[in-house]
Amino acid sequence: MSKKKKTIEELLEEALVQEEEHPYEVPRNWEWVKMGSVITLISGRDVSTKLCNSEEKGIPYIMGASNIVDNELDVERWIETPAVIGVRGDILISVKGTVGKVVIQELDEVHLSRQIMALRSKDTVLNKFLYLYIQTYIEKLKEAAKGIIPGISRDDILNAPFPLLPLNEQKRIAEKVERFLSKIEEAKQLIEEAKETFELRRAAILDKAFHGELTRKWREENQCDKLEPIEQSGNLGPFKLPHGWEWKKLGEIGELQRGKSKHRPRNDPKLFGGEYPFIQTGDVARSSASDYVEDFSQTLSEFGYNQSKLFPIGTVCITIAANIADTAILKFPCCFPDSVVGFVPFEEIVSSEFVHYYISTIKNDLEHYAPATAQKNINLKILNEVLVPVPSLREHEVIMDKIKNLLDKEYEASQYLFLENSIELLKQSILSKAFRGELGTNDPSEENAIELLKEVLREQVK
Repeated sequence: MSKKKKTIEELLEEALVQEEEHPYEVPRNWEWVKMGSVITLISGRDVSTKLCNSEEKGIPYIMGASNIVDNELDVERWIETPAVIGVRGDILISVKGTVGKVVIQELDEVHLSRQIMALRSKDTVLNKFLYLYIQTYIEKLKEAAKGIIPGISRDDILNAPFPLLPLNEQKRIAEKVERFLSKIEEAKQLIEEAKETFELRRAAILDKAFHGELTRKWREENQCDKLEPIEQSGNLGPFKLPHGWEWKKLGEIGELQRGKSKHRPRNDPKLFGGEYPFIQTGDVARSSASDYVEDFSQTLSEFGYNQSKLFPIGTVCITIAANIADTAILKFPCCFPDSVVGFVPFEEIVSSEFVHYYISTIKNDLEHYAPATAQKNINLKILNEVLVPVPSLREHEVIMDKIKNLLDKEYEASQYLFLENSIELLKQSILSKAFRGELGTNDPSEENAIELLKEVLREQVK
């Protein structure tokens, strides 16, 4: 016996979000509906078919979040016999691992892995409008992610609340938001260009510092250039040093030790949640521009601490895997894994800041020592042999004062660079206003959006 089709009234009741579950108030001619009522959701699937590196032999294979870069698809693999097809105009969203990366598909066809789902809008919703709304809902989807490898389900998307509104209003909102976002992107581009200029000036200051040019006048005034050069036989460095300086290996001016993370698996829950601060390579990379690690988002339990090592305040953290030679200085005692090396200087020779700044000037050189493998890394032996230009302790103090004064002036001159966070907040504010009907585009005389929904449902009962 064939299954009885539901009536429009029954389908409508299933599609509408109950009033008490409305996320916020919207104009009267809008309706809160479940997203599944206005989209078709396509789940990706992994296949055993041999992949290829040539687009001539197949169609693009979207394997996961890594293929979504700067709002575009970055294709690295192709497949000859696809099983799940995403078509031009679909909204692709990463649903496993890194959850919530979103892009509008501009390619004619792609194969989707199980880490990707495609949202295909029905005639009631404009693609661009759906794409913009999904960006406001990303954080909710991330919160819904479950599992050791975080993931969201079909129901998380199908049951998500969605503001349905007249098509003309969708178009007006999408166009107005696009204009706003275009101006925001222009502003972000200007900031990025200014950042690059700032980084170049910072690099120039540090380069002069470690070649002795910042303190040339000081040495002349203190008759340092009349001193005999220190014997550097067998320890010549990459450039000529001023009198009174010498090249020393990093292992000679402080103690280098790798972090510890002996327990496996590394993500075992019993390792975490205690009172011991714990950072990883990403935390060091994010802190390198500001020079100091000033906060942490993870802690080790007593069990985790017993298989790790606590490094003291002032330790220079140096990444040796993934991000090579990013450095930052600890502002608090902290543990970290073996993908980070801790350097504690002999203070009678150099300071933590001196070494941190110097390594930033040779970061690219150190990256060249990393083998060409999928996971780039360097080792403790390489770091121990790194040559550092070491001045006298008196000149060291003068150099650090000059670096601090010059960089402080640069930071003051570049305060507007930190508007980047404000710009992102502005973007979220615009999107928030758009989906509350607060952009001044709504026409209350237009037909209620529920009529749009009924048109779709009528197709289901034919």
